[in-house]
Amino acid sequence: MSRFVRYSSLFALLLPGATGCVSQLTTTAGLFRADRTVPPVVRVRLPDPGSELIVSTTDRMLIRIPEQPTGAILTYSTHASVQLTIHNGGIDVISADGARLGLDLNGLTIQTVNDDGVLTVNGIAHSGCLIVGRDNAEIQVVNRLNLDDYLTGVLQPELGERRDDEIEAVKAQAVAARTYALAHLGQYESKSYDLHADVSDQVYLGRSQRRDWVDRAVSATAGEVIRSDGHLIDAFYHSTCGGSTDAIEDIWGSSPRPYLQRVVDDTFCLWSKYTEWTEEFDEPTLTGNLRSYRRLLRDAPIADFDRITDIRLDGRTAGGRYRRLTVETSSGIWTILDDKIRWALGRPSRPGTILPSSNFTLEPTRDADGRVVGAVVHGTGYGHGVGMCQCGMIGRARDGERYDIILTTYYPGTEVVRVY
Repeated sequence: MSRFVRYSSLFALLLPGATGCVSQLTTTAGLFRADRTVPPVVRVRLPDPGSELIVSTTDRMLIRIPEQPTGAILTYSTHASVQLTIHNGGIDVISADGARLGLDLNGLTIQTVNDDGVLTVNGIAHSGCLIVGRDNAEIQVVNRLNLDDYLTGVLQPELGERRDDEIEAVKAQAVAARTYALAHLGQYESKSYDLHADVSDQVYLGRSQRRDWVDRAVSATAGEVIRSDGHLIDAFYHSTCGGSTDAIEDIWGSSPRPYLQRVVDDTFCLWSKYTEWTEEFDEPTLTGNLRSYRRLLRDAPIADFDRITDIRLDGRTAGGRYRRLTVETSSGIWTILDDKIRWALGRPSRPGTILPSSNFTLEPTRDADGRVVGAVVHGTGYGHGVGMCQCGMIGRARDGERYDIILTTYYPGTEVVRVY
């Protein structure tokens, strides 16, 4: 006998928590309003699991599946794990004991009976509920949870392990991350999620990264955000500024923001291992990285090339980051601008990743014919250089600065206010 208990759509409505994951979606899609008394809800797209995933729970979970062709919702209640796979273009849901709960589905939701239950997705624990759908031939999983639970899965991946004397930095990061998340609700208008769980938004690793010092920082700053002229700011941040942040318009060509301007910070991030760094390019790596980047560009101004005849940097931001990289090749001249320089060059010591920062010097090495056969790069900083410097933030906390002072230093002209 299957360990699953099946309910009709009528009885499902009577189960504790049975309607939460789907019905509350309508309240999530709108942008954040500042008249709430509880944390708002965010929808986070988890890393793509491919064509298969396993979901289990520490509690009892409810699996809600639309029945075809009526569309009536069937709810299964179980302690057992389930396997979800893409098969013939649809999602099949198979229980641990082999029961077929649904075949060829477009989507389903999974949640625990109790609000504090935990769902484990391919070994990673999450609060809230799961909205499962398809993205072409892969399964798409969206974790829907309240904002403060989301933050507990963001702070440790962003900051690493921290000490008690650094708690003001953790509070500053909590407020910045909360502000970023709220400001980006609904940013993907045609999608069923608000945020990605990686560096394209904020790295989120669920409850597996929960720490006591994270909980304390989130609780101490509950509901607090950063505002400028009454609006949530774009709370960008990066690892290490290397002595100075830069204005957003100088790094990404974006519209200027008064709170994302250059901040001189030549003391507090000196402890970072990225205060000074060196990368060495041999000819295959330098040529290969630039070729690979060129091929990603649909409107690359040059054809593929077999050699580099010259490479040089010019123009610097106020914070010291280079504005232009010019590459002369066997098929033409190519200019790469601003922060894209990091992506074009890549990082030889960690293939597949980008150069730590665009604040560096470059010394080409040449053969007897003057052809470029490599380069040595000496740099400072790690990240794009816009907004708050996280290592500077930690350095300031060690020096006794409060989190609100740290935030208004890196985001000048702003205020920290509580909105829920």
